[in-house]
Amino acid sequence: MILTATTLIGVGVTGTLTDNALQRAGGEQADMAARLSDDAQVIYQSLAKADTSATGHFLAGTTTQATLRKRYDDAIDRIRRRLADAGGLTGGDVSRATNVAEIALQLPVYTGLVDRAGTLIAPAKDETADPDEARKAVGPALLGAAYLHEASSYLRTVLLPAAARLQRDETDNLRDAKSTALRTSSAHLLLLLATIAGLVLTQWSLARRTRRVLNLGLLGATVLVAVVLGATGWSLRNWPETDRRLGAIETRLIDQRRLVDAERAALTAYADTYLLLGGTSPFNWEQSLRNFRRNARCAERETTWCQTYTISIHQELIAGNNDGAVAAALPGGRFAAAFEVVDRDNTTKLEDGARQIQALAVQVPSAPSRLGLLTVALCCCAVLSAGLGFWPRIREYL
Repeated sequence: MILTATTLIGVGVTGTLTDNALQRAGGEQADMAARLSDDAQVIYQSLAKADTSATGHFLAGTTTQATLRKRYDDAIDRIRRRLADAGGLTGGDVSRATNVAEIALQLPVYTGLVDRAGTLIAPAKDETADPDEARKAVGPALLGAAYLHEASSYLRTVLLPAAARLQRDETDNLRDAKSTALRTSSAHLLLLLATIAGLVLTQWSLARRTRRVLNLGLLGATVLVAVVLGATGWSLRNWPETDRRLGAIETRLIDQRRLVDAERAALTAYADTYLLLGGTSPFNWEQSLRNFRRNARCAERETTWCQTYTISIHQELIAGNNDGAVAAALPGGRFAAAFEVVDRDNTTKLEDGARQIQALAVQVPSAPSRLGLLTVALCCCAVLSAGLGFWPRIREYL
């Protein structure tokens, strides 16, 4: 009796766990993961673009400052919109909420550093200032350059890792949800089969001892557990398709992360070029060339952008033509134009990948609800029914 009651309680517990696991791995959760991953990707990419635009803005002259400032403001606006959207998708998940909150809390620190740098550098960029004012502006401009370097470093060491965690965690959450659903449902099914076998064996044993063909209490418990087995099988009918779709989404998310890393590295290479031309880079020309080629993935593919850096930036600096290198790096220059081609290609791939992930998420079947509640209710009834079946034997010992 005690063993039968324990196994029936175990069936109720595993049924509830299976229900929760299937809900986590269902279509609604897959859709949420896809949307959060897209938000994280856009936040990550926009942070890198903000860094590039901010470092270039203070290097540019009056003509191109407005263009770079608009790019910076647009990137920050995108980040804020996506943070608001991501905050509404956390679904009470502490890990998700923590990652979103970290970015939201640290973003004003970065923008504050950029604004402070702008305030300090602005007088030095004023073309209408007289010579005395221009000389006085040199000291604050150097301090502003230090603020700008600190802002770039802060974004790369604090904000970008937080955004990367948000995206990586969605892939991990999806993988964990799939494996948890598989483990709990397998354990539930095995326990159900073992419980039915145990009930049948108990009835056979009692029939031999008492010469009663049927024990209605134990028969009722067996039927109820069989109903639980049928309900579980019905709930799992779409699992092969769900597992396949979730696996495809996981693969796409990993591919998307690689694309985001490539785009971030390209934007970092561009921002580092601005820092080099502005005199705030800690690296010399040769080290900067090696860093650029690594971040731009030139060893994998020798793009026009890679070649343009060597010709329009590196060689111009060696020749002492810093103004020519700056002109090439700012919007409208050869180096900037070559980067725009790379950036458009990366952005198109990222947008296509996000659409494919969303399309796959919509196709994930929804998990049936109330399996846990039904299992617990039927198991309670089965315990009572089994108790009635065992009662004549128990009464003999009283």
